[in-house]
Formats: sequence, C-alpha cells, structure tokens
Amino acid sequence: MDQNDTELAPDARSVLKFIATRVWGFKWLIGSAALVVAALVFAFYRPSTTELWTGKSKLTIGMAPPLPFVLQRSGPPLVPLEPPRELIGRMSAQDFKNKVASRAAFDPKTASLSKDMVISSLRGIVLDDRDVAVELSAGSPGDIHAAFAALAAEISEVHGELLKRYLQPLRAQIDDANARVALIEKASENLNERLLTAESSDKNRSGPAIGAPSITPTLPAWNQLKDRIQVDENLSGLTEPTVVWSAPPMLSIASRSVGTLRQSLTAGFLMLVAIGLLTLAISPKAKS
Repeated sequence: MDQNDTELAPDARSVLKFIATRVWGFKWLIGSAALVVAALVFAFYRPSTTELWTGKSKLTIGMAPPLPFVLQRSGPPLVPLEPPRELIGRMSAQDFKNKVASRAAFDPKTASLSKDMVISSLRGIVLDDRDVAVELSAGSPGDIHAAFAALAAEISEVHGELLKRYLQPLRAQIDDANARVALIEKASENLNERLLTAESSDKNRSGPAIGAPSITPTLPAWNQLKDRIQVDENLSGLTEPTVVWSAPPMLSIASRSVGTLRQSLTAGFLMLVAIGLLTLAISPKAKS
C-alpha cells in the first residue's frame, strides 16, 4: 500500500505541473477575466432585500401599596407591581412572545414575517427601578405599532391582575372601617334619641334630672376610623397602572435592509473565484 502511494505521488505532481504550465500560458486572459467578473459583480449585482423595521420604546411599571404598609404602616407606601428583572424574564418567555405576536393586528401582506420577527426580537433592558426599555422588529411601521399595542394589552392584563391583588387588602380595610363608622354613627343617633326623650321626660316631671348617657367615648374611635379611611383612599388614588409608551415621541422606528442569505453567499463565492483566478494569473511561473 505504501508502495502504491509512492508510485502515485510523482504522477500527481506531474499532473499539477502540467496544469500550471498550461494555465500560465493564459495568465493575462485569466487575469482579465477575473477583473471583468469582479467589475460585473460590483456593477450589476443587486441582491433582493427585505426591509425590516425596528421599534424602540419603554414601559413604566405601575405602583401599588404593599401589604406591610396597609396593615402595619411599615415600609414604603408604594412599590412596583413587579420588579423590572422579573418583568423582563416574563417578556423573554416563549409563551408570552407567542401571545403578543398572535394578538397583534399585523398587515396581512407582512403578517408572517412580522410575527416571526416579533417572537425572535422582543426583548427588554432594565433602565431603573420602574422603567424598562423595550425593543422589537417587524415587517412594516404599521406592524411595529400593532406589536406595541399588543404588548401593551398583554402587559395590562397581567399587571391589572397584580394591581387587583395589591388593592384587595386596602379595599377590605376601607370597607371594614366604613362599616365600623356606620355602627358608631348609628349608635350615636340612638343615643341622641334617648337624650331627647330623657329631656322631655325631665320637663314633664318634678325632681332631680336623671343622668343622660354620653357619646363622648365614641368620638376618638370615630375620628381614628375617619382618618384611616382618608389615608387609605388617598393611597388608593396614588396607585398607578403599568404603561407601555407605544406612541411618538417615546416610540422611535427605524428601518434596515437585509439581503437574502443565498444571494449574499453567491456574491461572496463569485468574488472568491475572481480573487483566486487573479492570484493564479499574476503569481510566478512554477519551476519544472
């Protein structure tokens, strides 16, 4: 086997030398052809391009009162509905991206491309404790707006449920305080009626007046409850929903053109062939 390889090696070298000798004779023709091919590629090659659009905006996470502050008045009165990093993790989930892409009202002409682009490009970047930068791509400016509208609707649903959970204890506390105030006020009305009745009886009879009941002990509790209701109502009014800024000037849209992969590879291959032929043509003649 080694002997056969030794016998074949000289033949292969002879063939290569023969080819190099023949090619060398046409070096100027080959070099000229290579230059012509390169010029034609640069002059006439126009790859079909797909125009893509990228939209950049941000969302601001809503605020709500946490349970420790509602029950014990401890800690900050308002906190974000969801930490920014957790929200980005939610947005990066494939299921969430599919929901956004399916929900968007894309242009039928670019719907297929835009759906794939939104699923592959949707991402978020933390800006601060509440703001998250959002970026996605689609097949047209209209599809960018549609994608952001779908994102806003999806986020609103999720964070709307979170906001309800945050507000449930606060609403329950307000309702309880209102009920207790109503009981105190009803008891006060009954006491007032008894006072009026006692005064009438005292006028119609002689003798020392009977001591009337007092409503003074209920006043501090009533005042505390009214103050709590006022604070809780103000706190409820300070809550904010999450907002996706999906309109200018917060939303910026830019276009970019992308050539098809096959045509780009073809152009690259032709240029490599031209460079190879030109190099072969101008290289020194192989010595025999």
